[in-house]
Amino acid sequence: MTVKVRLPRILTQAVRDGLRHELTGGDVGQVLDRLFEAEPGLRNHLIDEDGQIRTHVLVFVDGERADLQTPVPEGGEVQVLQAVSGG
Repeated sequence: MTVKVRLPRILTQAVRDGLRHELTGGDVGQVLDRLFEAEPGLRNHLIDEDGQIRTHVLVFVDGERADLQTPVPEGGEVQVLQAVSGG
């Protein structure tokens, strides 16, 4: 299954091949594993030491909030956002 992955501009320094990727995978976890193979510098930005999506990272599949087990349909889009906080 080929899916599109969009990353936030804030991660520009952590990637070699840009912020948009076409990868394979049946769920978010598989897609992110393929992404980390292509862009190893991203893992620490997106995944915590327990292997879960970091609390400040939001992942969406076709516009719906997702977790690592969320299925990704053929031709779907995974979008990664980083939450911004401040006062």
